[in-house]
Amino acid sequence: MAYDTTGRSGLDYLPCRYGRSGLQFRGPRRRLAGDYALFLGGTETYGRFIAHPYPALTEAATGMTCVNFGLQNAGVDAFLNDPAVIEVARVTVVQLMGAQNMSNRFYAVHPRRNDRFLKASGLMRQFFRDVDFTEFAFNRHMLSTIHDLSPDRYQMIREELRDAWMARMRHLLRAIGGRTILLWFAG
Repeated sequence: MAYDTTGRSGLDYLPCRYGRSGLQFRGPRRRLAGDYALFLGGTETYGRFIAHPYPALTEAATGMTCVNFGLQNAGVDAFLNDPAVIEVARVTVVQLMGAQNMSNRFYAVHPRRNDRFLKASGLMRQFFRDVDFTEFAFNRHMLSTIHDLSPDRYQMIREELRDAWMARMRHLLRAIGGRTILLWFAG
């Protein structure tokens, strides 16, 4: 499945890798030297279907080199599980990514495509005996199904995701160090 193209006349995202990272980011590839700003985030940072995502616009407005470490459907886990992406930059902008796209005590997500549901834990199966988890490929579908089935039981998962997200964001921010700006996209 191709998720980064829109067809023959689609955008060229200039995919690239940095260092030993197994992750593929949106280009153009930049040298990680001197003063630069690093942008970590999900689909909005990557700029799917956008010719000039906000890191490129920031570079044009400030004149500072901006490196786009955006990943499609990324959660915090994508960056924490690949320490090669934590670089020393003058400033790092971190998009606040959704809590649903990270592994937790209830379910596991794909290590690179964090929107992909891999499996339910024993704890999840115990609380949701009435759910066939083999039906799910995506976290959002699984979570919305569980919410519709039992809003009360869903609250346990919501609380787990909130707590795990807070702990992992703190860990990520400590790993980054230096000056960090948090960016929240909201409607």
